Amino acid sequence: MPRVVVSVVTHNESRDAELLLPTVFAQTFRDVAVVAVDNRSEDGTRAALAASARVSPFPMEVVSSRENLGFAGGHNLAIARAAETGAEWVLVLNADVVLAPDYLERLLEDVSRGGRADVGAAAGKILRAAGPDLSPTDVIDTVGIRMTRTGRHFDVGADEPDEGRWDTPAEVFGVSGCVAFYRVAALEDVRISTGYFDDDFFVYREDVDLAWRLRGRGWAARYVPSARAWHRRRNLPQRRRQMSPVANLHSVKNRFLLRINNAGGHHLLSTFPGTFLRDLVVVGGCLTVERTSLEALRWLGANRARLLAKRREIQSKRTVPDRALARWFGPHEDGARIPDLP
Repeated sequence: MPRVVVSVVTHNESRDAELLLPTVFAQTFRDVAVVAVDNRSEDGTRAALAASARVSPFPMEVVSSRENLGFAGGHNLAIARAAETGAEWVLVLNADVVLAPDYLERLLEDVSRGGRADVGAAAGKILRAAGPDLSPTDVIDTVGIRMTRTGRHFDVGADEPDEGRWDTPAEVFGVSGCVAFYRVAALEDVRISTGYFDDDFFVYREDVDLAWRLRGRGWAARYVPSARAWHRRRNLPQRRRQMSPVANLHSVKNRFLLRINNAGGHHLLSTFPGTFLRDLVVVGGCLTVERTSLEALRWLGANRARLLAKRREIQSKRTVPDRALARWFGPHEDGARIPDLP
């Protein structure tokens, strides 16, 4: 029974997988198993994963899906494997990531300290990786997720040079799914009819939804700057025009799914002015410059009965009220974290 299961999901990412997996195999913490789920790749990714499995120092399972399950569905398969084996933690990874050798060791040192049994998620200092070789840079990618009162979310520290501002461990709202460390018991606690990650998201914002559901059940999230990894960020708000129509469609759909799933009555009322104006901008964009995303609004309407039933399922499990979570929804990065005391 491994203590940690590493979950990797790929879709036509053979080169990235060949760069990532050696950094997984080189981890100083060794009580590990690997589950790699391939989402119907057509570029040789499956062959690359099979070759890696043959030389892996850890037990490694390659799951070849006959369909593209998306980020959410792929990782849900691997998380289920982790739960079946009795693993304590699961490390969720994008393929376009590389890890420092002590990444797992540093995270486990932090979350295993006394008084942190409520930590359901953690992540290190994630820096940007550049180019096809995932070359490490000194630019921050994410040091946690922050929420706004207009229904948006951002990665704290994104695009800043790593000059020490984010060197203090802290509690954060949640962690980015590109390199996310989750307690399996916490994932089981918030699991819903559509999975640990909500399968309805498919890709994009599913990590924010999971962070919100964890918070709603009283689980905390940790930022551990001594653990370092590098991630090549493809999709950014300022690059929306360069993103694929499919990614933009899911982005629109999932913006509304986040609130359908998680926002209670107090949150909806207290944030209404900002979220309503932002919603008008999003819908207006779908009607004019981004008509390919209109299907997102049609999908939401067609599935409204099922989505409202899922909302009732999530809200019935909530143990932390909106008012207690309101401190995480604000205009400034500094308010999106609670640094450890010196």
